[in-house]
Amino acid sequence: MSKTVRVQEVVPYSLLARGYDRVMAYVDYSAWACYVHRLIQRFLPGASSLLELGCGTGSLALALQPMGPYRYHATDRSAAMLAVAREKAACSNSPVVFTEADFTNYRVAEPVDVVLLLFDGLNYVLEPEGICALLRSTHAALRPGGLFIFDQSTPANSLGREADFEDAGETEAFRYVRRSRYDPVRRLHTTLFELEIGGQRYRERHVQRAYTQREIEALLKTQAFQIEAAYDNFSYRPATETSERIHWVVRRIS
Repeated sequence: MSKTVRVQEVVPYSLLARGYDRVMAYVDYSAWACYVHRLIQRFLPGASSLLELGCGTGSLALALQPMGPYRYHATDRSAAMLAVAREKAACSNSPVVFTEADFTNYRVAEPVDVVLLLFDGLNYVLEPEGICALLRSTHAALRPGGLFIFDQSTPANSLGREADFEDAGETEAFRYVRRSRYDPVRRLHTTLFELEIGGQRYRERHVQRAYTQREIEALLKTQAFQIEAAYDNFSYRPATETSERIHWVVRRIS
């Protein structure tokens, strides 16, 4: 009889953090930083203070901060991800400040020019009420006229190449198998990471909701934000319901 291997469920990113950069090595953070910097210069030239929500291991922050240079504060709810971010910042003598915070309910000591939430961060908020809470916190964090720049992954993306995905690999910290499945009825995209560390197996469950462009636009209209742009996938073309990724630029108007 084969031996049953017990898999322990753990909090998302608590173990993945140590190998996250290797798992996500295909992401071009420099290209992301250049695009975001251009958006800032287009819609708020002279912006100097940035707050990044859901910063992860800090790869975007470390690439974007010198482009201003910006006074840059980055937050994440995962202590494990922030530990990696701080190590990277120390190695590069970066002035970025990293702190722990939940981006659906946060406060700042003083208003900033720009708030960022990138890499599908919005999609991790599974209910519209949570997005409204995020928008309220962000409105309070911005100075009047300040920008909130964020992106979303859409149902078109989940129904396409990301619908049913599986891969495996190895980092210095663990071996992993990643499985991604999409429920088109509930519009929930679930990614399971099974990690093997020292002969033990662990599972992290990451769940996102695929919102439509119209849903996000409607939620923005409930708050005091003016929509400046909704761009299609790293371009300056207007987004549509067939866009797989939408980049939003919205402005606090009161």
